Amino acid sequence: MGALIRIEALPGDGRYAVAFERADGSEQTAVMHLTEDGPMVADASLPAGWSRDSEAFAATEAAVVAFDAARRHAPAGPALRDVDGGWDVSLGNVVLGESGLPVCTAHGEMKAKGSEYLCPECYARARLV
Repeated sequence: MGALIRIEALPGDGRYAVAFERADGSEQTAVMHLTEDGPMVADASLPAGWSRDSEAFAATEAAVVAFDAARRHAPAGPALRDVDGGWDVSLGNVVLGESGLPVCTAHGEMKAKGSEYLCPECYARARLV
C-alpha cells in the first residue's frame, strides 16, 4: 500500500500530482483531475492494492478536494502559462520579471500582444494570466 506524501498543483484548473511513498521508500505519482463528474485518474497510476472504491482512495480524493478548495480562496497574482502548443514557460525559458511581466531568460524584454508575449530574438512565447 502507498502512503500519501504530497499533493502538488499542476497548470490548469483542478489538476494535481498526488505522490505516494511505496513500501520500499520509492515514490509513485498519479495525476488527478477534478471534474464535475468526479476525479479522473488512471487506475494504473494508483498504488498497488488501491481501487476507486477503496477507503484509501476516498481519503486521498477528500484531501485533494480540500486542497483545491483552499487554492480557490487564495489570492491569485499574475501567472505565466505556455501558449497552446508551446513549452517555453515549462522549460524555464520565460519567467516573471521584477516588473511582473514575462522576461526571456536569454534575451530579456518581450513584446506584448494582448495577453501573449514573444521574444523577438528567439521566439520564446508565453501567456500572462
